[in-house]
Formats: sequence, C-alpha cells, structure tokens
Amino acid sequence: MDEGRDPTPPAGSGPAVAAGVRLSAVQEAYSRYTEHATKCWGCRAIDERCDTGERLHRAYRKVDEKARQQLMGE
Repeated sequence: MDEGRDPTPPAGSGPAVAAGVRLSAVQEAYSRYTEHATKCWGCRAIDERCDTGERLHRAYRKVDEKARQQLMGE
C-alpha cells in the first residue's frame, strides 16, 4: 500500500510558522547565526575566518546567557 506524500515545497521556502507567532529572542539570534553560517564560505571552511559569523555567534551567546540567567533568577 502506497501512502500519500506531502508535495515537495518550493525552493527557498523555510519551515512553516503559524501566522502571528514570534520566536523567542534566543531562537531568533540562533536563526540569524545559523542562516549566515550555513551559506557563508568563510564560516564553513575550517581555515577561514568570518567577522560577521563571529559577531552573530557572540550575539547569540549573549542573548542565550541572558535568558539562562533570567530562568535561574540571577
């Protein structure tokens, strides 16, 4: 028995997000970082350096640390 399959999404489409839903600050920062890092040759190469990638990673880590401190009540 062959089960139906979802159609292939159009190129360039991202994951479906419900209208009006906003990601947390940590999720947004991580998304910006990974979106850049997966497309940037400087970030993907072991022996290269990318200032933008480093800046986005630091920003993500800062937001993440702030969220953890809030959860821990510090």
